[in-house]
Amino acid sequence: MMTPDLFTLFLLGMICVPISWAVPSKYAFDAISIWTFMCLLLLSPASALWLLAIAILLPCALTFGGRAKGPVTAIASLALIAGLVASRTLPGWAWIGGAFFTLRALHVVLEWWMGRISTLGYRESLHYFLFLPVLPAGPINRLPHFQHQLRRRRWEPEQFLTGAERVLIGLVWLYLIAGKGVAKIDFEVMLATETLAPFWRIWAGSAVSWVELFFVFAGATHVALGVSLMMGLKLEENFSKPWAARNLVEFWTRWHMSLTGWVQDYVFRPITALTRQPVIALIAALLVIGLWHEFSLYYILWALWQSLGIVLSRFMLPQRAGISLPNWISAVAGPICVLGWLSAARPVIGLILGGFP
Repeated sequence: MMTPDLFTLFLLGMICVPISWAVPSKYAFDAISIWTFMCLLLLSPASALWLLAIAILLPCALTFGGRAKGPVTAIASLALIAGLVASRTLPGWAWIGGAFFTLRALHVVLEWWMGRISTLGYRESLHYFLFLPVLPAGPINRLPHFQHQLRRRRWEPEQFLTGAERVLIGLVWLYLIAGKGVAKIDFEVMLATETLAPFWRIWAGSAVSWVELFFVFAGATHVALGVSLMMGLKLEENFSKPWAARNLVEFWTRWHMSLTGWVQDYVFRPITALTRQPVIALIAALLVIGLWHEFSLYYILWALWQSLGIVLSRFMLPQRAGISLPNWISAVAGPICVLGWLSAARPVIGLILGGFP
């Protein structure tokens, strides 16, 4: 739901729009980087200083580490992961966007290691990392695409209005649908399932939580992408009608696409190429997604549960069995089964961990 901190970040992010058009084009994103740093310094000094360190030290590493790519990549990656772990485990560390900017930084390091990025200038790095609209909730946009958008940026009234529309949609999803509508449904589900056993009650509540999570996360992404459009930048999409997915394989190609795309490129494909075992790569990829959300035993088991669901989906797809279902049946039953499996993780893992009788 819309929290005061999130709303503050959105308001501060929207101020980037007039800055981007009021300041001369050559210096516009220098001003936005400064504005982003000042906002972070006010709200979360740890985030501001760590992100500034990343934005400055990465160009140094890429410039002077050409003869030792392997060690530089390993050291930089471990330092970034350590910073992310510290932000999640040390008490009193309130970070903003830590999970998102860590994956962006790892993306830059790994692309450099693979030779797809040669160098990164200090200004380019500051523009990329200190871009406030995408810090609260993504997407995990890629550096080459961001640079391309900066080069082709120009004033287009139609694009500006489309961006404003997306901001409005995002705020409606966050405040009205997730904050009011889904919260009311959650309350009604709790009342209706009071007489059920804990397992079924938690399952029902988990299903509502998945729907709420979509409207919160997709709403926040709408705001970020809308503000970016108003600044003349068309960034990567994060959701593509995930609740229309007819199986779990399809769902994970539609849900939080910038994260799943990152994991596919830097975890799933390399491990598949190394081991020739897609199932091992799948488990590793979902472990990364789970632990990216939280370092806990729950999310390790969550990754195993979701991996099992994807494997079963691959074997149980009707077309693999030579079964042809009417389109309307798969269109209705598929999303229900997807939501059922996703939301079953909480009660199943709770049962494994002994969380309820």
